[in-house]
Order: sequence, then C-alpha cells, then structure tokens
Amino acid sequence: MPKTVAFLGPEGTYTDEACYLYAPEEHRMPFGSLGLVTNALEEGKVDEAVVPIENSLGGTVIEVVDYLVTSTKARISGEILLPIDHCLITRPGVQLSEIRVVMSKQEALTQCRRFLSEKLRYSEQIATTSTALAVTNLKEGDDITAAIGPRRSADLAGLPVLVNGIQDRENNVTRFVILTSNGKPDKASNKTSIAFDFDSPDAPGLVYGALSPFADRGINLLKIESRPTGKGMGSYIFLLDFEGHINAPHVQEAISKLKNHTATFKVLGTYPRARDLSTK
Repeated sequence: MPKTVAFLGPEGTYTDEACYLYAPEEHRMPFGSLGLVTNALEEGKVDEAVVPIENSLGGTVIEVVDYLVTSTKARISGEILLPIDHCLITRPGVQLSEIRVVMSKQEALTQCRRFLSEKLRYSEQIATTSTALAVTNLKEGDDITAAIGPRRSADLAGLPVLVNGIQDRENNVTRFVILTSNGKPDKASNKTSIAFDFDSPDAPGLVYGALSPFADRGINLLKIESRPTGKGMGSYIFLLDFEGHINAPHVQEAISKLKNHTATFKVLGTYPRARDLSTK
C-alpha cells in the first residue's frame, strides 16, 4: 500500500520537486503551509513529510527546527540536497524583448537580481506566495509576463522555459528532510542530528567541554548552530549534526559526556547522509 507523504505545496514548488524525487510512486499530498504539514504528521494523517530545513544562501528554516525540537513524535529519517535552478518561464512564442512583467516568490526574484537588472531592466517585478503560483498565473496571463520557477513547474503547466539557470549564484542548494513518526532508524544511517541546551549557560569553556568528547573519539561535526530558546536573553538551544549512527558505541560515549553539561537533550534523527536526487 502506498505511503502518504505530505509536502509544502502547491505542486510545482521546489519542495514538490524534492518530494517527487524522494517518493515518485507514493501518494504525495500538498499542504498550504509548513504548520499544516507538521500538523498532519503529528495527527497521523500522513506517513511522512518532506520539508525544507536549510538553504545554502538563506540559512536555517526556523519553523521546521522549532517543530523538531518540540515535537514528541517526529524524527528525521532522511535528507535530500536539491540544487535550486531558477528558470525564466513564458507563454509559447514569447521573446525576451517582449517581457514587461516578471512574477515569482520574493526570494526567487532576489536570487535572480543580476539577470533581471541586465536582461529585463525595465520589467515590473511582482511577488507571489510561491514560484508555482507565479507559473500557474502565467498560464492564464498575457505575452508580456514571465515567471521565475523550477523546470518542474513549467512542465506541469505545459509552458516553455525561455532561459535556464538565471540565479546569481550557482551554489544555491536547499536541504530537505524527510520526517516520520514511525519505525526505528535504519541500521545504515550514518548521520545524526541532536538538540541540547546547557544547565549553566554562562560557565566558561562550556561549549568546548561539551564538544571535545566528539573530537576525542574522531567524530566529525558537520554543523553546529544556536538559536534563542525563548526563555530570556542569553538562553540558547544548540543544534548539532555529526557523522555516525546514534547507537554506535563511540557516539554513545560522546553523548554521555555531553549530557553531563546539558539541561535538556533530544535526538532529532539518525539517518543516511543526503544524495543529490536531482541527478537521479
């Protein structure tokens, strides 16, 4: 029986593309906001969810991180790295010189600023709630309007891509995570994400003391960041990604040492490191 996989819709967004690449044969269910996606997972209405958690240019998606830290059910079971390749999409037969209006999500317009200033200097830019919506609106629009979005959105709408890869920076990649509330970590998992805060946040050398057990055991730290807990100034929760399965003996030893310094500790997930599914 096919699984039901939630994603941030509508169809044609980059999250839809990541979800399709991850689960092409499963029942994919779009939702209108990240909150609706995570609620569906919490309430057992879906088996899994695909959500963006980090962009190489824009940073961490705070709403997703906050959900993972507070949820009693969800865990990360996988991740996807998807290059963000913005396309200029038009109605059939339209030339670049004819375009007077460009629609897209504000982030996409910003990430294509150089192309727009050089090639479409006098065009009006209109922000939409998603790249997919811009392409959908274009289908009902006129020949002086173009949209910026992923190739998948153009394919779904039956519209041509006039120019491919118009983003200013080529290293624009979004990391998506697959969330589940069922099962146990795969034995082949080789990456773990945890969250913790300290019982004495002002103690000198606290971060060094907490993380040195990982270095002592040759555990490669992939990412560390902090964000406010909301409990007051100077109170932070730390998010740590590292190589290794949560049940590996040397990882358990490092975590045991870490817990000597923490007030709260949570495993967000242990899972296989990302493959670039866009080349699948």
